[in-house]
Amino acid sequence: MPDDHDRVIPRYNFAMIWLSGKAYFSGFVIDPFARKCCPMQKIFRLLLYLSLVFFLWYLYRADYLVFRDIRFDPWLLAASILLLIAGFLVVCLSWGTALNISGKSVGFTDAVISQGTYVFAKYIPGKLWVILGRASWFSPDRSGLKFLSLVSLQEQLVFLWWGLALSLPPTFFILQKQWLGLIIAAGTALLTVLLFSSRLYRYFSRIISRIFKRNWEFRPMKWSFFFKVSLPVLLFWLLWSAGFWFLMISVFDDIPALHAFIFPAGMTYGFMVIFLPAGIGVREGILAAFLMAGGLTAENAITVSVISRFWFIAGEIFLFLLAWTLKLTGVGQPASVAEAN
Repeated sequence: MPDDHDRVIPRYNFAMIWLSGKAYFSGFVIDPFARKCCPMQKIFRLLLYLSLVFFLWYLYRADYLVFRDIRFDPWLLAASILLLIAGFLVVCLSWGTALNISGKSVGFTDAVISQGTYVFAKYIPGKLWVILGRASWFSPDRSGLKFLSLVSLQEQLVFLWWGLALSLPPTFFILQKQWLGLIIAAGTALLTVLLFSSRLYRYFSRIISRIFKRNWEFRPMKWSFFFKVSLPVLLFWLLWSAGFWFLMISVFDDIPALHAFIFPAGMTYGFMVIFLPAGIGVREGILAAFLMAGGLTAENAITVSVISRFWFIAGEIFLFLLAWTLKLTGVGQPASVAEAN
């Protein structure tokens, strides 16, 4: 009997993974659920709907929806999906925690709506709308948006910090690239300095103000903010990593638990490639490289990496539909609409 690691799964059209990056989401719409909106907002709402349709079409054309010859353990797959969904809910908790610490009192439901409404903003190259989208939900004016965008940025930087930290064990012990691990550790240390150094923030503020001919003010992160936000951030990273491990063992047996932390490595490095939407192609390539170093064949490693993308997209769709449902039932309401009424 051949070992599961050597069992070859038919190769799909994985090259289309990069082409699927064209399915960008118009997640930057100011309020896609508002009944009264200006003509520009109506255009953005239409783009949101069209982008969802084109996204599904690209998935179909890329053969993402064809996994006939892959055998999943249904219980392990169900466990992986539940852990993934739990992780997305904790992401909303993290965002709400960041807002509450910063003086913007919001409930968990509103955090879910704002996060879920703009969950697909990451598919726009540049990552800008990942920061601005969810902040715009609570901001009725530009001055408020500026402050909340800074809060959103700082929460994303905590997310990045823990992603880098959790990527170190698989880099040292699975990939066994000591030099790369040292570079990542140095990068994490540098990010720590950048987060908390007042002098560096003033320096960058002057540079950006000169470039854009506008007054840009940045503030360093407070240690209390970092530690309080780190609790839910670390929790959702662990939930996603555990879900990724259950996803792997639902297809292949005997995958070491350390392989769970391959997921933060692939996702974090893909996140840092700002010119690709959601790190499409980069995340899968990194995951495949780690999995091959861990003993999987090239075909099986690529298969797992592509399945993980589809698995994660399922969680994003769940969060988006949850936000949509909560908003349509009138549970939450953005600040801009509330003030207008």
